[in-house]
Amino acid sequence: MSLSSRTLAAMLTIASLAFAGAARAEEKATLTGVHMCCPGCAAAIEEAVAKAVEDEKSPVEVAAEIDQEEGTVALVGSDLAAVQAAVDQIAAAGFHGKLDNKAVKWPKAKLPKEKVTRLEVTGIHNCCGACTKAIKGALGKVEGVAGDNLKAKETTFVIEGDFDAKAAVQALHKAGFHVSLPEKK
Repeated sequence: MSLSSRTLAAMLTIASLAFAGAARAEEKATLTGVHMCCPGCAAAIEEAVAKAVEDEKSPVEVAAEIDQEEGTVALVGSDLAAVQAAVDQIAAAGFHGKLDNKAVKWPKAKLPKEKVTRLEVTGIHNCCGACTKAIKGALGKVEGVAGDNLKAKETTFVIEGDFDAKAAVQALHKAGFHVSLPEKK
């Protein structure tokens, strides 16, 4: 059986569209400005990405290229859900950065809209003294923050003063850290 040139051209077009569709299934996102002062920070991000793969009920494929010196994490996933799962786990590990993929979002904490005198935050990455110093430095730039009770290697702490909660969380994000608010009992 011979194929006409028109049939062959149609089959090639369909095949190329199918191939292009398969190529588009891969999703990417790069995080910049992520706090990574030491190999412990980079290892925690690697563990978070691995957890994203392990935790998903359906097969998820995602890989991360981590550049500790530059503070970047390049994610490549089998689809958008895979990349989002990795970002969610990176946030849960206490890291934050600027995302270049608008379809991928950081988890958001519901913050008080008015000024506060006390804000407890949890889930921040704080593996060493350099992390603690960076966190305190970021909070020191927030108007109205008088202090905090953060200690090295602790992931939950209280910020005190008379300050905008959103400004404090944004300062931590800008410094490469992600926090959550504790669940109310």
